[in-house]
Amino acid sequence: MFEKVPPQKIGELVSELLSHAGETECIEFSEENAGGDSRAFTPDELADKLSTGPDLTAMIRVRRFNTSAAIIDLVLMRAIKYDNIIDLEISFDIDDGGKSTEIMQALHQYALGIASSFSTGDVYGGMEPARDCATRYFTNSKSGPLPFSED
Repeated sequence: MFEKVPPQKIGELVSELLSHAGETECIEFSEENAGGDSRAFTPDELADKLSTGPDLTAMIRVRRFNTSAAIIDLVLMRAIKYDNIIDLEISFDIDDGGKSTEIMQALHQYALGIASSFSTGDVYGGMEPARDCATRYFTNSKSGPLPFSED
């Protein structure tokens, strides 16, 4: 989760994340009659909707998201705009033969770079619900409380 993404940077951030995907399946919006597929909305159009429109949620579904540790088959990204704040959430299941901690460690480093480059607020990753501090692999630069290794 990337909290408090600056509205002027959400398009660039989404473009960066999509550059790691093999395919963008669809982009859907919470408001009525705003749905579409990956050919209907560009990251810039998505950013414009999030920056200028009312509170809403955009869901982006991608396939084959490439991390340095593994390729994740299906990733869901949700950009959530509320009270003029935008949070970006990334959800996925790991069916990895025991590499989940390795994947989360790689994503931690990637997320820290993204947070720095795009001036986001807090960044954290963990098991559902990641908003619960007890289920996190990391919060900002701090690891835990879930371990990155099984030792």
